[in-house]
Order: sequence, then structure tokens, then C-alpha cells
Amino acid sequence: MKCIVPLAGPDLWTEKHGLRPLVNHEGTPLIEAALRPRAWGPRLSPSDYVFVVRETTGHLDLVAFLKDAWPGCRIVTLSHLSAGALFSCLAATALVPADEPLIIDLADVLFHEGPDDPAALFAQGPYGAIVPVFASSEPCYSYLTITDGLVTRAREKQVISSHASAGVYMFGNIEVFLSASAHSIAHRDELAHKGSLFICPMINGVIADGHAVIAPHIPDCQPVGKIFHDA
Repeated sequence: MKCIVPLAGPDLWTEKHGLRPLVNHEGTPLIEAALRPRAWGPRLSPSDYVFVVRETTGHLDLVAFLKDAWPGCRIVTLSHLSAGALFSCLAATALVPADEPLIIDLADVLFHEGPDDPAALFAQGPYGAIVPVFASSEPCYSYLTITDGLVTRAREKQVISSHASAGVYMFGNIEVFLSASAHSIAHRDELAHKGSLFICPMINGVIADGHAVIAPHIPDCQPVGKIFHDA
């Protein structure tokens, strides 16, 4: 199991906050406050993480921090902004084995519950993806509709239900992820947000390929990403 963490967005560095992943959160850099408590974290070694960063002010300090905090992790550095997190994550997939579950963690919602063994869930059930959700109605989040326990639709920054994505997306393997990426690209007119493609709408592609998607509810989420929205 591998975890891609895309940190190459337009708010990676801002004059107001500096480097977003290193912003202090109750005495801990935000990136550690997000990733360390994950329920599945103990099943990942530091070398299982692939961080996608972008050349910007201080990005070498971020790279040094990540290498120290997650020894042996992989770093993919983009020279420019991509056309959304989907493409940033695609850049990292070259470093991910084809036959392992893949986690995309946007690291902008803090929580510690959820599936503690995603690989076992994928092995036991006919699931193509797992997306933790929390209750919300704010338009700054992405949303999924759920019917009879299965996800039926996903949209970026559209309140189509009360089930907001917790910013973590688990795919059964790279094939599922790549097929879902192709689906989003083919349906970009419908699924893009402000001209960019993100991870949540990829779930529509997983469903279109005939895979079941489940969305376990996380009762105690602390979203932190929106503090950067006006930066």
C-alpha cells in the first residue's frame, strides 16, 4: 500500500502563511498533524509515501523537512502548477507499484478514525475505492451521494448531499486510479472545477467501470484547508 500526498497547489506557499504544509497547528507542522494520526498510518512505512511538491519560495526547506520526517519517502517536484490534483498525482504514479492499493491523502482534514486496514477491505470486498466522509453542507468541500451504502455520484465543490469528502481517496490499485483519471479527462466539461481536475470526481470513473465504492463516515473531522482559501 502506498500513499501519494499532493502538495503542489497554488496555496503551497503564500505570503500570509508561508509554506502551507509547515504551518504550525497546535505545536505541530500541519502535514504531520494530518498524516500521523491516520488509522491506517501504522501499516505504512516512511518509504511508502510519495510527496508531490512544486518549485516555489522555500520549497527546498519543505523537501528537507519531508525527507527528515519520512526517511526514504519519494519526492516528485513539479516546475509549474498542474491542471489540478489529478495531474499532480499522475506525476507520482510512476513510483507506485501496479498491484498495491493506493491512497491519495490531500492532508487538509484532520481525523484519526476510519479504515485501519484498507488493503484487507479491498481484498475482502468488491470495492474499487473507499472515500471517508463527514457531515457538512459548506460549498468549500467536495461531496458524494450515497444510496444503500454505496457511493453513486461525486462532485467537486458542489453540495449534492450531506456527505463531504474528508480529503482521502483509497483506490484498489493503480489500474483503477488510471482508468478513473481517464474518465475525468474525457468528461472534463462536466467534472472540472474552475478549469482544473481534482480527485473527488474521479470516483465517478470508478463507478462507471463497474466497481463498488463505499464511504465510511468519520464522526470527528477537523477541516483546516479552508483557512488558506482566501490567502
